[in-house]
Amino acid sequence: MKGYLIDKNGALTLLPEFLSWDVCHGMGEPCDWFEVSFIYYSAQLPKLQSACRFRAVHNNAVVFKGIIDEYSISIDEKGSVVTLSGRSDAALLLDNELPAQEYAQLSNSAAVSAFARAFGISSVVSGSAKTLNSFSVRTGESAWSALKRFCRYAWGTVPYFTKSGTLVLNGRTGSTITVDASKDAASVSLCDEHYGIISDISIRNRVTGASYTVSNESFTAFGGKCHREMTVPKTTGADAARYTAEYQIAESKRGKKCAKLTLTKQFACFPGDRVQLTAAKLGVSGTFTVISSHCWADSLSAGTIVTLEV
Repeated sequence: MKGYLIDKNGALTLLPEFLSWDVCHGMGEPCDWFEVSFIYYSAQLPKLQSACRFRAVHNNAVVFKGIIDEYSISIDEKGSVVTLSGRSDAALLLDNELPAQEYAQLSNSAAVSAFARAFGISSVVSGSAKTLNSFSVRTGESAWSALKRFCRYAWGTVPYFTKSGTLVLNGRTGSTITVDASKDAASVSLCDEHYGIISDISIRNRVTGASYTVSNESFTAFGGKCHREMTVPKTTGADAARYTAEYQIAESKRGKKCAKLTLTKQFACFPGDRVQLTAAKLGVSGTFTVISSHCWADSLSAGTIVTLEV
């Protein structure tokens, strides 16, 4: 993997060969991140001080683009090493808060302008034209949170940044790979967690007193019970409130049952890809969605840790 520093003017500086690297992609939260290390020379210091962005390339394809959060320099008897770390461009939306705002109507183009382009995001793929009525932003809500809610209501999607830094609002698409765990994986594991899964949510309007319950029928049929209460403002429509409750239930289930593979191939797949998995010893076979990938390399080992939702 090769890495480049990028300054505020867009000038690129090729970094020396890495001693180690970690590149992690997920489903948006927590933010995608990277950490790399390389041999330090004093002539590099001005470039490190002026760099604000990072780009990583593997086999002529961009595998990460984001902001630089930190660099540190360590000099001792073992040598001189720089460690550089940061997050994807989603950090620009996660780190910036919005003032309170009430939108009688909010189109997708206006949402992109207010919640993305205003914070330096220039490459955006939106969904079909959509306008939401009565959309509210809370004081201090992050731009990412507001944009995420808009996408949920408008298209039923979750926004994400591609490996090359494009913000996509209209849902994930990915490729499909085949994995035989007995041949392609150094290790494989399965985790099925029940803690935190919501069984039902009671929704109450704080002014009108109207209430109803949204249930997670598959979990309650299993015997699970984890009740939640939610109060919504008077202006929240029934459809929006119900959708919020269904979203909370869906989020509570996300990533609770997953298989984790340690593959020998680097950058084997990315979130949104599908894996046709055969893991006979584990007793798990089927086609599953990648929810996170963590590619690493150092002097001892290299590969990709892939988490699948099963």
